[in-house]
Amino acid sequence: YFEHNDELEVYANLTKFLLNNYKQALDLLSNGRLTLERLMRELGVSDPDTFKLWLDEEREYLGSLLREPVEETLQMEYWQRLVNLAGSR
Repeated sequence: YFEHNDELEVYANLTKFLLNNYKQALDLLSNGRLTLERLMRELGVSDPDTFKLWLDEEREYLGSLLREPVEETLQMEYWQRLVNLAGSR
């Protein structure tokens, strides 16, 4: 296992990944407020509560992706019953 991981440079790549994320986090902590204000101007967002609204909308959308559409579920149930019927003959 370890030889395989060493050949693929897994640990080196993981270390680089973590270091880059750490640097990005430090940058966000030091420049985040200025960046946020600039982006708000660029996007035409005047109220910070807009971000909460966007987050709620995204959460609702992603939650809807967790469930299969009702029509698709019914189609699959119908298909499965047809297969079962054909198999029982």
